[in-house]
Amino acid sequence: MSQIRKNSIKATIWIYVGFLIGAINTYFLTHKSWFTTEQNGLTRSLIEIGQLIYAFSCLGSTSFIMKFFPYYEDNLEPKKNDILGLALIIALIGFTLTAGGLFLCEPIIIKKFSTNSYLLVQFLYWVLPLGFFTLLYNILEAYSYGFGKGVLGSLLRETVIRFYTFLIILLKIFNVISFKTFIALFAFQYALIVLILAVHLKLEGKLWLNFSFSRVTKKFRKKIFAILILTFFVIIVNVLRQSIDGIVLAAKQNLGKVGIFGLASYMVSVLQAPFRSIVAVTIPMLSRAWKDKNLVEIERIYQRSSINMLGFSLFVFFCVWLNFDNGINFLHINSDYLEGKWVFFYLGIVTIIELGTGVNGQIIGTSTYWRFELWTSLLLTLMIIPLSYYLTTRYGIMGPAIANLFSFTIYNSIRYVFLLKKFNMQPFSMKTLELLIIAALSYTIAYFATKNLDGIVAILCSLGIFCTLYICLFYWRNISPDVKQVMLSVTNRFKKK
Repeated sequence: MSQIRKNSIKATIWIYVGFLIGAINTYFLTHKSWFTTEQNGLTRSLIEIGQLIYAFSCLGSTSFIMKFFPYYEDNLEPKKNDILGLALIIALIGFTLTAGGLFLCEPIIIKKFSTNSYLLVQFLYWVLPLGFFTLLYNILEAYSYGFGKGVLGSLLRETVIRFYTFLIILLKIFNVISFKTFIALFAFQYALIVLILAVHLKLEGKLWLNFSFSRVTKKFRKKIFAILILTFFVIIVNVLRQSIDGIVLAAKQNLGKVGIFGLASYMVSVLQAPFRSIVAVTIPMLSRAWKDKNLVEIERIYQRSSINMLGFSLFVFFCVWLNFDNGINFLHINSDYLEGKWVFFYLGIVTIIELGTGVNGQIIGTSTYWRFELWTSLLLTLMIIPLSYYLTTRYGIMGPAIANLFSFTIYNSIRYVFLLKKFNMQPFSMKTLELLIIAALSYTIAYFATKNLDGIVAILCSLGIFCTLYICLFYWRNISPDVKQVMLSVTNRFKKK
């Protein structure tokens, strides 16, 4: 557990550095003087469609790498290891088919989006390089996880790519490049981190390509084929449920609404930083623990991940919620984005539920019951797509947020019950209840103490009161053993120095 704690802390640090850069990027993209809400919405839509291209193209190859990496590593010499070569062949076939499908669907896309989101139609084909390099990076990242490179993956995906975006935004703001050139450079953002990760693995002697089928591939070919087919659908539904909101808003509303929804979603993504870092570190450990039938270790990861991620998510959620209006007004962000306040609230609750239930999806996905993850993901998608479409048509920008809250509550409840019934594992304890009380109490005191203030004074006072109460109570009640151990370790090092 100490290795998970150490690496997840490193990954979280890099993720929050990335979020700091991302916050600056978001500020530039939402400021009333530099980008319109439609232009910001276009960048959001391109990313979401690029993610869909990745999902349809990978054909389950990333899940195959994460599931079978220990078997290839333990039974093959490095130069005979064909896991990466096989994954690349599968993915390139998938991308070719997906790109062809996009060309065939062009008339339908133009018909659906040209009225409300003409910018998206104008720049549509830039999603191809964006989707292609997203695909390559996800394959390399899954491969690097096997070598314990989760921290590097977090650095590249969360920090380096945002710094690249920061640079091209500055070029656009200072009129060095046009908006068209900005979008072209934006489409190649993943190409940079693909190059960096490939060079890093090569220099460490861990990047080899073998396109001849090894004895491991031949032995597990039926299981490999099964996991490729089934996880192909899992990845599609996972990405589709993340992208459907922006796509429906672009079709039924306009790109401006996509931009407003995107700002709220970005704020929510700050809550998810611990999840991204912990997943990056725990997936290879869960795969190894299932292989070794170490249920005790799996349950420990499940419980620790739940309390740690719930603590982070509640802390960040209330920091943002206390200052949503004041923050937008103080930073001179386009006032249209105030419409996203309650979108942030509902999506924030969704994320708190998701993180509070720990790495349940990763536990199921790396076990022999990974098919269950497919069926629950399909159920989620079957709920969220029609709900999002219907509620967006009826309630506008609030529709996707409400659809997410309803669907994800049911989805996580099913996964929770499955692990409880099948393995007698559940992530909650009395500390979970204590944590919820601490968060609610700290928020209530901070809100009523500063509700008559505004501007920077309100922001600083509310954050000061809430953070002081929350952190002190969190530490005093020893909510998370990991946090206390980290603090003791830091204190001891400081004393020694």
